[in-house]
Amino acid sequence: MENFDFLLNCLLTFAIVFLVLSLLSLSMRILIAVFPEKSSDDEAAVVAALTTHLNRIYPHTQVTKMEEQK
Repeated sequence: MENFDFLLNCLLTFAIVFLVLSLLSLSMRILIAVFPEKSSDDEAAVVAALTTHLNRIYPHTQVTKMEEQK
């Protein structure tokens, strides 16, 4: 009888954790939908910073193309 109680306790705990994680996931989706990511206009500053950093590491280099990978 104790084995059945232990198994039932484990299954109930698993279900509760699954439910909590599902609720957190749903709340994150709602927050992302309500507050979308703002596009940044700081791309020129980022390009300048990366170019400067690369020139310090590899002198006489020139950045010709930068792409964001998704």
